[in-house]
Amino acid sequence: MEILGLLDTLESMILEGFRIPMTKKTVINEEKILQVIDKIRLVSQGGGDMVKKALDKRPTPAKQETMEFVTARKEMERVKEGLPAMSQSEDKATEIIENAYKIAKEVRMGADKYADEVLTNLESTSSRILRAVRAGRARLGKFVSGIASQQKTGDESGDE
Repeated sequence: MEILGLLDTLESMILEGFRIPMTKKTVINEEKILQVIDKIRLVSQGGGDMVKKALDKRPTPAKQETMEFVTARKEMERVKEGLPAMSQSEDKATEIIENAYKIAKEVRMGADKYADEVLTNLESTSSRILRAVRAGRARLGKFVSGIASQQKTGDESGDE
């Protein structure tokens, strides 16, 4: 039963995420989602009470940065010694950068499409307004020319 509650929590967190316009992407809080997934894993393994203990033992960002620093230092030493460097982290970094470029390209394309739609609507609205202005001026022109012709005929009849 605890798993169902965690799944409901996970679902609500995803639904509450910020949707990126013109895409089917949603921005979510990765850290919170991963914590819920960790809880689900622990509960599904039968360790409902162990969830809190395991999360307390989970490395904090400071500990994680220290561990990454130690790993980076070891990798530097291997490179200095001429041993092949671990390419897993480089591959992961490259993958992250490629994904970021793909997402940026999708966002840019979505923004361009949105801007094009807005400009198309603006152009359409401007055309309708311009037609209305021209029609109004044409009516006024007929009215003004009608008054002018009446004045001319009135002036001519008054002169005689």
